Amino acid sequence: MAVEVELKLSVDPEALAALRRHPAIARWARGPWRTTRIASTYFDTPAGELRSAGVALRVRRIGRRWLQTVKNEGSQLAGLSTRSEFEWPLNSPRIDAAKLSETPWRDLFDATAGRVKARFVTDIVRRSRPLTSAQGTKTVIALDRGQIRAGRKRAPIAEIEIEVVEGTPAFAYELARDLVADFPVAIEHRSKAERGYALLQRGPPEPVRARTVDLAHDISAPAAIAAVGADCLLQIGANARYVALGIDSEFLHQLRVGVRRLRSLLKLAEPLTPQDAFASFDDEMTWLTNTLGPARDWDVFTTETLPAVSSTLHLPPLRRDMGQLKGRATRMRGVRCAAAKQTADSPRLTLLLLALGARFAALTVGEPGAAAASSARSFAQGVLDQCARRLKKRAKRLLHASPVERHRARIAAKKLRYAAEFFTPLYSGGRSKAYLAKLAKLQTALGNLNDMATAQKLAEELAQRGKVSFAVARASGVVIGWAAGSEARQVAAAAKAWRKCAKVKPFWNA
Repeated sequence: MAVEVELKLSVDPEALAALRRHPAIARWARGPWRTTRIASTYFDTPAGELRSAGVALRVRRIGRRWLQTVKNEGSQLAGLSTRSEFEWPLNSPRIDAAKLSETPWRDLFDATAGRVKARFVTDIVRRSRPLTSAQGTKTVIALDRGQIRAGRKRAPIAEIEIEVVEGTPAFAYELARDLVADFPVAIEHRSKAERGYALLQRGPPEPVRARTVDLAHDISAPAAIAAVGADCLLQIGANARYVALGIDSEFLHQLRVGVRRLRSLLKLAEPLTPQDAFASFDDEMTWLTNTLGPARDWDVFTTETLPAVSSTLHLPPLRRDMGQLKGRATRMRGVRCAAAKQTADSPRLTLLLLALGARFAALTVGEPGAAAASSARSFAQGVLDQCARRLKKRAKRLLHASPVERHRARIAAKKLRYAAEFFTPLYSGGRSKAYLAKLAKLQTALGNLNDMATAQKLAEELAQRGKVSFAVARASGVVIGWAAGSEARQVAAAAKAWRKCAKVKPFWNA
């Protein structure tokens, strides 16, 4: 078994020729470019049982050679995938079932024997070149151009792969940032196999949501932070791809959630890094928040809040007024979403994700000046205790709190919930599930209060922007009144949610 470590980027196909002459590649080259035609057939059952198990099976032709390969799903960190790989030479393109029994998925292959069929094909021309960094890291850069074929469907391939042959991933991230700075290059979070399965899939793409990251009970704190950080970067990068295409507001929502999770994680990780290494990303994270936040606020206001207000109106004149207000809001939503789209498609975001990926990768190998690695459980207990104390202080007077105090309570609840979700895999038993359920209800109640405050703010903004008709002014007043009228009920709901949450024993204190 081998372990494959490679960083994958997508690129404008017209830029591939110029990329070959990039000075960063020429500087570290240790051999000439080689050109190879590679055709790969991927196999699975019609129900996708191999894919569901996180396994890819392919037979590849390289020139006159045939290779059979099995890979697992592995892990990914800002485009850097790490996978277990089993590979054998073949005499023909037929699958050698005996070889499959040598892998950890013997039972899976036995269970699917006779039902595994060719599902899709990738056909590429690869130009590759060996590189060696000043620190001695050996890599191979490959420029791939071709297509994926699944039945009658086709999808183009234009990718850069930087495979780490020997050494750490730091050089791969450094080289990727050099290329992004000069060419239309983005992180590619999907393997060729995943892209092939996407062609087979019926229906629209789904947003990528936060996952519960599997953490071993004896994992170190830096390694746990890096694993959770990888999931945050995947949530951001995968959803940004679709926000850049202008697809579906749920992708924007999940992109914003990913940014919030990442900001919380970076604050937690600061004690583990030398010289506040994660604090250096504060300005970039603020830029992301300030771009995505307004877009999501206007999206919720236009598609959720205004329809909710309209449903309470029975007089036709008021409903017409609300229609005019919604027209204005829709235009503002378009402006803010266009800014979010530009951000999602920007080299600045790609550079940020690559820099964060390099930082998280450094955590897993240790770096000079970093604190001694403690256990993740020990680290998590201190973090969760601190977050819980802060929430208790902020939430105990919710019924009589000012809007600013309620906002602080919401932020405290959100930070505790994210931290609890990050570290819950370290603890066994069902107590974490009950705790998170109560905490989620509290955060939802506080979030509803924030939505009301945001609705009032945006309605006031619409009533004051440019020339405002009487209809728009009246509709804005209706929205402001509706939000203010909901406040007492929402405050009571939040206070009740806090009382229930406070009664649940923290799962991290056995």
